Amino acid sequence: MIAVIAGANGLVGNKLVQDLMIDPSFSLVIAVTRKPILLNNNKFKNIICNDFEKLELLSDQLKGDIYFCCLGSTIKKSKTKENFRKVDYNAVINFAQVAKMHDALQFIVVSASGADSESSIFYNKTKGEVEQSLINMQLNSLVIFRPGLLIGSRQENRLAEKISIDLLNFLSPVIPQKIQKIISTKVDQLCESMIKESKHSRTPQKIIEAKDI
Repeated sequence: MIAVIAGANGLVGNKLVQDLMIDPSFSLVIAVTRKPILLNNNKFKNIICNDFEKLELLSDQLKGDIYFCCLGSTIKKSKTKENFRKVDYNAVINFAQVAKMHDALQFIVVSASGADSESSIFYNKTKGEVEQSLINMQLNSLVIFRPGLLIGSRQENRLAEKISIDLLNFLSPVIPQKIQKIISTKVDQLCESMIKESKHSRTPQKIIEAKDI
């Protein structure tokens, strides 16, 4: 199979590329990114796209079987709600349209725990709205992952996230395992679950909550 990934510069996408590169089920891994990925391997192809609003112009280079969407930002990084929505909504939908154009076997997207289109919290509302739009697109197979706080090694510094992770680690001895799985999600486990779904699940629509990852 051929995997196409959006968001490969991020925490989840980067780990997913690494895992797919050593998975014999995938013959080619195509990553569409804004910044180049320095990886020299015949199994890997990096397509640079500076504007995801024009992603369909590169669609001929993004033909694949399984599409993994790991796009995501924060209000702090995006500076404005408008810029945040461009990444977490517009870019995701544009990528899904490319997948639909190529009649993809499956589209797998990383959303967030608490995603709700009716939420008063902008982040959760945006995640919920993009989920609903993806569902309405009627892709051949759509799998939505809703992880908790992502636990992994980031290149960028997110102070609030680091504090939350440190606090969670401190309290982990007294927090039941089931509760921990709802609050946080290890990136290694998330990527493993995403790849597993790409091989064994072809249901029209499926939502996987943090506790089930």
